[in-house]
Amino acid sequence: MSTIPPAAPRAAAALRKSARLLPPAVLAGAFVAQVVGALLPNTLLLAVATAIGLATDAALHRWQRRTVTLMAKAHADVTVRQLLRDLLLVVGLLRIEQQSQESVFLPVVIGLLVLYALHFTVQAVSVKVRRSRTLPFVTRNIDASALRLSSAPPSLLTRRAGHRLLAFGAPATLGLLVTAIVDDGLPSAVGVAVSVALMAVGLVRLALHLLPSRRPVSEEEALAWLDAWLAEYRPTVGMYFSGGTTSAYQANMWLEPLAALDGRPVIVLRERFMVQKIAATDIPVICLPKVATLMRLEHSTLRMMIHPANSGKTSQILRVPTIKHAFVNHGESDKLSSCNPYAKAYDEVWVAGPAARGTPSPTSASTTGTSSRWAAPSSTRSCPTRARPPARTPPCCTPPPGRAGTATRATPRWSWPARTSSARCWPTRGSGSSTSRTR
Repeated sequence: MSTIPPAAPRAAAALRKSARLLPPAVLAGAFVAQVVGALLPNTLLLAVATAIGLATDAALHRWQRRTVTLMAKAHADVTVRQLLRDLLLVVGLLRIEQQSQESVFLPVVIGLLVLYALHFTVQAVSVKVRRSRTLPFVTRNIDASALRLSSAPPSLLTRRAGHRLLAFGAPATLGLLVTAIVDDGLPSAVGVAVSVALMAVGLVRLALHLLPSRRPVSEEEALAWLDAWLAEYRPTVGMYFSGGTTSAYQANMWLEPLAALDGRPVIVLRERFMVQKIAATDIPVICLPKVATLMRLEHSTLRMMIHPANSGKTSQILRVPTIKHAFVNHGESDKLSSCNPYAKAYDEVWVAGPAARGTPSPTSASTTGTSSRWAAPSSTRSCPTRARPPARTPPCCTPPPGRAGTATRATPRWSWPARTSSARCWPTRGSGSSTSRTR
């Protein structure tokens, strides 16, 4: 069997890349030729360039939808392209039919074309700047100077394209209005020149962030730094939280108890916006949006994780076998949504109430094989539990010593239980039997 030489895959990849870049290049060339045909003026060149541009645009929508999407992200969508094409046709007609008007309107039209060209360029560069500054994680209360982070450019240049076009295009619009009132082309020329200057300054401001000295480390270097920080800090207990924009209070109520621990706590988040919504604290905060980055906690010294709330992303951290997980809730432990089968996924469920404070009751006395602890910030009302008949507990599920028939209360300093090879009983849904899980 013949082997493919190493250069063949690279050549094929380069050929495919060239095929993807050819239609956008032809489209750009058609616009340039259309501009030249409108300025000369040259009717044949203008007509041919317009036809090629239309055909290329149709081909892009038929065979390269990804390229069309990328152009739309740069605000060069099909509406803008067609408007630019029609505007060039109008300029060509004005140049051909009314030669006397060219000295008044031609500089203004050329300035508007330059303004929109700069707008598209600024939008494309802003996407590049955002991608280069986006690391696989976000930190807070951690010295991250080794990542070479610099101050972000203004949001008007990076994330608010509509506001940018309105703000930078306002002088041109005002100049055109003045020209229409006083019948003088100077105000419109000055307004367009100011708008072009503002857009050019914004482009230069963004381009400075792409210099090698201003760019942060690569993704591989950032992940290596994260592993080194985990090895140096050696966290022992963490709080895992994931939620929406209005759910940060569920985690904030646990900051003070978490900071009072003897170990080295850490807060693990999943959404980037949540980093700023966590209240003031000295606890290190790391946000790991991707699952692959989250799995790096498996190789750390983290051994205990508390969960203030259930979320769809909680199951991802539960896959880490080296961490023990406890559900502590967030003060609303007596509602139906908190008493769901999702609690079976945790190693322990810490509740508040008389049973958790060490006051035996007929209900808590029959919860063989379960473990409950006192969670300080939660509600002081007890969460009612359903008595489990002794016959439903199989002989293999013997509870650990000190947990049979009573509820255990944690010490004020929260001494974390060591991981032991003990079996716990969890009732299966829709059946009268129990399933044992060994730790």
